[in-house]
Amino acid sequence: MAPDDVSCPQTPRREIPALDGHTRRDVVVVADRFARFARGDRVLTLSSLLGLLDSGVPQVSGCHWVVHLGQGIDATDGDLLEAACDKTEGTVCLADPQAFRRALEQPAVVHKDRPENVLLAGVHSPVPERCRAELRIHRDNELVLDHHTGEHVQGIVIIEAMRQICIAQFETAVRPGLAPAAYAGVWQRIDLSFQDFLFPLPATVESLIVGSDLGRDTNLKFRATTAVRQQGRTVATAAIEYSMIAQGRIDTLERRKSDQATRAYLG
Repeated sequence: MAPDDVSCPQTPRREIPALDGHTRRDVVVVADRFARFARGDRVLTLSSLLGLLDSGVPQVSGCHWVVHLGQGIDATDGDLLEAACDKTEGTVCLADPQAFRRALEQPAVVHKDRPENVLLAGVHSPVPERCRAELRIHRDNELVLDHHTGEHVQGIVIIEAMRQICIAQFETAVRPGLAPAAYAGVWQRIDLSFQDFLFPLPATVESLIVGSDLGRDTNLKFRATTAVRQQGRTVATAAIEYSMIAQGRIDTLERRKSDQATRAYLG
């Protein structure tokens, strides 16, 4: 089975208020971090859009502005935008206010410590084998703090998102059926293919478990196919083999191997 077989409910599109004779103008807002992508008049950085709203430009442009969520925008930014939109007397609105408020998953769900390094929101598993989530890139994510290769989001973000969807699938859909224990993910193989660029726009991350071995509760093995998609395009796919190993076992294994590595280095 390919990742195309992953099927999860779609977020319903919100109806935009009547335009009252105004010309509709759809724009996307992204974090200032993605300023190189915000060129032209269809994509604006948060700072630029707030400045325009404060200056009243949308009100005098003869357009009804509909603002769509891009990457790097969090709930705090959404509150700022909604407050600014309220001052435009109905000529500017958020396309989907709930999307702007949707929080990232808790760090523990994807085995991270810092919330800004979580890349997923709205994790959903209709059955344990299938999982889907929104890709949400925080403006201060560790992987985008020093990137200068153009308008796209770098491939390492895609790889980490695939790792996180596998972890989230285990934590939310598989582990609840197991005896209580802490696990750590260990990757044995990733066969990755990039098909297209990923841009700072909404995207989804999907995982389908195609094989598993749960015979040893201290070393649970999985094979999964994952995909990142954006506006109907497949950006990247991967076949991944990984294990979820009981934390006590992985701690003992790492300690032994780290001691061996140190002795080998020091002679």
